[in-house]
Amino acid sequence: MIQFHIFLPRSRGRWPEGPEGGASDGVLAPPLAASRHSPRSRGAKGIFAATLVGFFLLVAPAHATDVTAHAIPLYPDRPNDRRAGQLIYRGGLELTSSDNRFGGLSDISVSADGERILAVSDEAFWFRARLSYDAVGNLTGVHDAEIAPMLNLTGAAMQEKEGDAEGLAAEVPGEPWGAVLVSFERDHRVWRYDLAHGLSAEPKPVPMGSWIQGLLSNEGLEGIALLPHDALLALSEHTLDDDGNIMAGLEPYPSTVAHGGYGQLSVRPHGSFSVTGVAPDGDGGVFILERRFSLLGGLGMELRHVAPAELRPGAVIEGIVIANLAAGNANIDNMEGLAVRHGAHGETYLYVISDDNYNALQRTVLLMFELSQ
Repeated sequence: MIQFHIFLPRSRGRWPEGPEGGASDGVLAPPLAASRHSPRSRGAKGIFAATLVGFFLLVAPAHATDVTAHAIPLYPDRPNDRRAGQLIYRGGLELTSSDNRFGGLSDISVSADGERILAVSDEAFWFRARLSYDAVGNLTGVHDAEIAPMLNLTGAAMQEKEGDAEGLAAEVPGEPWGAVLVSFERDHRVWRYDLAHGLSAEPKPVPMGSWIQGLLSNEGLEGIALLPHDALLALSEHTLDDDGNIMAGLEPYPSTVAHGGYGQLSVRPHGSFSVTGVAPDGDGGVFILERRFSLLGGLGMELRHVAPAELRPGAVIEGIVIANLAAGNANIDNMEGLAVRHGAHGETYLYVISDDNYNALQRTVLLMFELSQ
């Protein structure tokens, strides 16, 4: 996660609609409850508000919210250019909502058929929705959106940075609405949630190695991915080991497995990039999403592909850069979440989402790419 406290005023105001426009998709029922940050109503106003909320509870799904999607090109000044390194742009959306719980999306998981998406926010909210596509399979919309609080071990809704969720991994590949693992920063940990019966699931802790206790508060567990042979790959954002590499680990999952192949490893940094997401490639390797920010260079994102042979204890992951984009010419923001799925003919699709830090000067953008064969 990155936050711009110095020069970007924190706000939950809605990001203005951009000049690109595009048809909107997925305008749903209004939010069911007022923001947890809003003052409580009193007296007659409070009674009226409670009655109104009760009415909506009778006629609307439990966590329904409004989300509007506006189509955006990859390059604003070259709308017909769809290439980014080894990737082909398959559509992108700027997402907005009047619900001030929406935003801060730090990681995503997409179903095998591409129709369902799950995301976590770094202020302890679930976001899930359905995705739509045009006739040739380009991403066009988001609809049936829901937002719900993430619960802690006692069943209570977590408050803001108590639930600084940063990483997300589906236990069954391609099934984001079932059991999932979530990694958290600050209080570094991984919890398992079974969402098969809804977003009100209570978590169970996932055992992790002692190495996570040495992670920096705001540069801790950032991305997680479940690999074949019962391994959980966990990457820190930018906590460095003694050799100057980004700390990571391979953990047994489930923790009851007995075979070896677990332990610490690391990621070789590329300049000022920090790790923000990781997703399995389906063949035993992973894709890693990285984000760069500097006052002079601005925002950038990089994607690396890592072969299975590099994912072993003691290794320093290097990988191969497959795309590098800068906010100065591409429609990106603070890109933090990554998901991968495969098409019916072997295509590899990558989805990348941005964390707007609940800041009116940033955006939530969801981009879809296809890996060039």
